[in-house]
Amino acid sequence: MTKISGILVVIGGLLCLLYGILNIIGAPFGILPGLGLGGILGGLIIGIIQIILGLVALATSGFVNIPALKLEKNWIILLILGIVMYLFAAGLPGILVIIGAILLLL
Repeated sequence: MTKISGILVVIGGLLCLLYGILNIIGAPFGILPGLGLGGILGGLIIGIIQIILGLVALATSGFVNIPALKLEKNWIILLILGIVMYLFAAGLPGILVIIGAILLLL
């Protein structure tokens, strides 16, 4: 279960990075969209937040070695990270990280 959980968190982090890049360039992509801000400046802000959240998810899972963004790999931390991702307009990546956190709990 931990391997599947790690794979889901990595996929969620990569998709969150992709969502962030697409929001910055002005072409938002959303399967299961979460909440978000409107307008050009809103897309830029949401995109930067999504990129940071994606990097935090990847650093926490151990996929990327960024010591400043690395958190303890705990199910509650991943659950909160997934909820925050979902709230910042990254619906599918947030749900993948939430499912990974639940699988890490089991």
